[in-house]
Amino acid sequence: MKPVMYIIANRGLKMSPGKLAAQVAHAAVEAFRISDQKLIDAWYQGGHHTKIVLGVDDELAIINADQYLRARGFKVAEIIDEGRTEIKAFSRTALGVEIVNKDNPHVEATFSSFKTYKEIPPRPKKPWYHF
Repeated sequence: MKPVMYIIANRGLKMSPGKLAAQVAHAAVEAFRISDQKLIDAWYQGGHHTKIVLGVDDELAIINADQYLRARGFKVAEIIDEGRTEIKAFSRTALGVEIVNKDNPHVEATFSSFKTYKEIPPRPKKPWYHF
């Protein structure tokens, strides 16, 4: 058994690293809260407490991911920001998914279509001169 927690973050909001960390932490706490105790125990016994952060491109994608995961039988916690700092109120920032067994074929099939979160590289700056 390979217990793992999946977190899905909304890259489209272009959150600062600190804001992103806070939203992912919120999602992890909520994912833990909705997880089955047997999987929590297995997660602790492994000693690694594996968390995998996945990314989606925008608000529509995070809504679709939420619906897709729920339809496939997973418990999901949606994180919605209050808008006090860098992003507008009621923005969907992340999803926390209950701890699951990564060795389960259903889990593998479900999460294989998502991509690991990677920071969007900055666009190269155009030179001030034009040819």
